[in-house]
Amino acid sequence: MKNMNIMKRVVVRSLMKQSVLAFILLWAGFAFSADFNVDFHRKYQESTAEANFRSKKYPEAREAFEKLAATAKDTLEKTMWQARIAAAVGLQKDKLEEGLKLAKAIDDKPYSLYAQMEIMFAACDYKGIVSGFGSEDIAAWPPRRLAIVGNFSNGDTKDEDVRSMALYYRGYAYYKTGSGEAAEKDLEKAAEFVANDCQKAVILSALAAAEGQLLKNKEKAFAANMKITNIRGGSKHDPSFMSSFFGAAAYLREQKRYDEALDVLNRMSDIRILVCAWQEGLWLQDQYVAIGSTLAEAGRIEEAIAAYRQSCDDKFKDNSGISDARLALADTLAKAGKTEEAIAVYNTLIASEKNCRADIKAKAKTALEKLGKPAK
Repeated sequence: MKNMNIMKRVVVRSLMKQSVLAFILLWAGFAFSADFNVDFHRKYQESTAEANFRSKKYPEAREAFEKLAATAKDTLEKTMWQARIAAAVGLQKDKLEEGLKLAKAIDDKPYSLYAQMEIMFAACDYKGIVSGFGSEDIAAWPPRRLAIVGNFSNGDTKDEDVRSMALYYRGYAYYKTGSGEAAEKDLEKAAEFVANDCQKAVILSALAAAEGQLLKNKEKAFAANMKITNIRGGSKHDPSFMSSFFGAAAYLREQKRYDEALDVLNRMSDIRILVCAWQEGLWLQDQYVAIGSTLAEAGRIEEAIAAYRQSCDDKFKDNSGISDARLALADTLAKAGKTEEAIAVYNTLIASEKNCRADIKAKAKTALEKLGKPAK
């Protein structure tokens, strides 16, 4: 009997401990859920405000930023929203000076200079950015949070660092004003600080342009483009993401590394579905043309013709690149000895009244004359 009583007390104590533990876990779960919901709601508000800003709804963005500033948890966060308010004002028509005045009045140096640079960048005042902020050691600034600048609905959910954006603005300004080495330095550092994939693609695209066009370093331009093609998360809506595939493939074709070029171009199919619907047709046609060009250079003519035929499908007839695609198809057909088919495509080009440039028609007429079949 004594043992039975002991057993009962042990069981009761065990059940009590489990009940207390269950209560603690339940309470913690509610607390976590509440914190999560509050945090998510705040992020959603920030993203919505930035979405208005990206859509150039600047008055609405300003109003949303002002509400966020009014409910900021501390002075530094409030200062961040003041920087966004300044930009939302400065990007409105005829309000550039008002926005710059608000930005200059911000006490925190990184936020103040960042806001000024953003306004000037939007106005394409690249010389002003270089002359006004060229001596700034931006990389040495203390970290400063910048709420989501990417697309919250497409996976860009991380806060950015003001340094990444300021370095990008100045690096791009150096690129536009012809200072290749300075652009390279800033853009490489910006890529180190950046958090979201979409913005990283934008930065690396500018770096690739600076390397290739100003510094004439094709290898580094290729490396930057390849880094973009290997990005898997985040938004792919920005043209800089898709164009990097073509840039990387073009370099590989120059090196006669055709199989690698085709691999890069074929990988576009994995992410094309992530771009806007209206863009997909444009990228798809360009992808077929690039694949056709690569195959043609590799001497795989029949495969090239097949790719070019895909690029000339009726679903692309209203695209601005349709005439280039048809000319490439006709030229390759002629090269393969398929003369009658080539002549038919050339004549289609000449007869086109829409989406066919004058230089394309002139090339088609010249090609027909070489084939002994001048245009009628």
